[in-house]
Amino acid sequence: MKVRRFFWRVAAFLATAAVLLPACSSSSTTKEEPKAGETDKAAPPQPITLKVMNGLFNEKDWQTVVVEPLKKKFPHITLDQGSGVARTADQKFLEDTIAGGNVPDIVLSGVVQSQLMAPLGLAQDLAPYIKKNKLDMTAYDNTAVETLKKYSPIYNMETVTLPLYINFKVLLYNKDLFDKFAVPYPKNHMTHDEAIELSKKLTRSDGGVQYYGYGADSYINLGGQYSLSYIDKTNKVSLSGMEKVFETLKAAMTIPGMQGLSTTKAFNTDKTLAMYTEWLASVVQNAAVYRDMKWGMVTYPEFKDRPYQTEVDFHSSYVTKTTKYPDQAFEVIAWMIQSEEIQSLITRSGKVTVLKNKDITALWGKDSGLGTEEALKAIMETKMAPPHDIHPLDRKGTVLTPLAAAYADYINGTKDLNVALRDATEGMQKAVNSELGK
Repeated sequence: MKVRRFFWRVAAFLATAAVLLPACSSSSTTKEEPKAGETDKAAPPQPITLKVMNGLFNEKDWQTVVVEPLKKKFPHITLDQGSGVARTADQKFLEDTIAGGNVPDIVLSGVVQSQLMAPLGLAQDLAPYIKKNKLDMTAYDNTAVETLKKYSPIYNMETVTLPLYINFKVLLYNKDLFDKFAVPYPKNHMTHDEAIELSKKLTRSDGGVQYYGYGADSYINLGGQYSLSYIDKTNKVSLSGMEKVFETLKAAMTIPGMQGLSTTKAFNTDKTLAMYTEWLASVVQNAAVYRDMKWGMVTYPEFKDRPYQTEVDFHSSYVTKTTKYPDQAFEVIAWMIQSEEIQSLITRSGKVTVLKNKDITALWGKDSGLGTEEALKAIMETKMAPPHDIHPLDRKGTVLTPLAAAYADYINGTKDLNVALRDATEGMQKAVNSELGK
């Protein structure tokens, strides 16, 4: 009787287990169907750190213009600029950085520095990423994009860098000196010849102080107004067009009393120079000086037959060839040129947005207090010259040395114009041949 009762108890237990065990197994292996309206959320991106070689922004702007806005957009990305602002125009610095194994993911520098970045592997072709991310390059300043198209093929690339902001030269003037000598103020689109005529009226000694009129710019920048190329695709040197530039500068610098001028010191410190050419981005760097001066700003003087200001000088961003995070690095630099917030901050700090957006351009210099109506008008009316045909050696110091010597000989009167330029052409050709033979 006891045996029979035991048997029935075991049978009842096994029957219950047969029902329960499949149910337990099912609950541990079958995924519950999502409820109506619910979707699977993508996993958040993994945190990464991108090393940035920052050759553009001071510490204040680095934080406010770059780090803080990007942290909101890409909270998973940390930007590490290392020890601060880098000497990205210094080839030895770049080589030492690479040799030390501290290669960045992103480089912030100038487009001219592509001549250093590309050969050292600090730049890769961004065209595939532009296409992948459908970045519309027509949204950006035409002259900057055209200049980029001149540089990139040199390195067998389609897009060696992305423009971040543009820079160009303007003419600053000291209103106190014009008032002192009863000379009318400069105007937008004034020619070099008109600036020289004003200079003749302002260059004088008064009360034992020597005053200067027009501190004319370099032959490189004036040559840029004609989009002059010094070396063609066959590596032949030609200085055709430089005659007008040399003649104009001699007319400006040989006005009696103009000799011995140190332009920056005379305008910023001594307050003895009436008209001074300066890069726009540098104007804000000297904001404290200009706030204490009765100053004005107009467009850079132009040639009558060439109504342009200087060639554009744009600063830009590179993605290095060795980065482990090329997609993320491109995302960062692309966002910097796309973001109206970042472009507005850049413009307020004294550079000019690369976006075709007049409302943002109108913010120029607001944070410095220099964004006057006159200054903004000059910026808006600046027309940058088309880029010249770029050659890898056309701005190299060793190649340009004979041109500098020829300019000095011509200004000093030791050589006439034709002889000076002939000697410069021969000297530059030897330097080009030497560089190509290395």
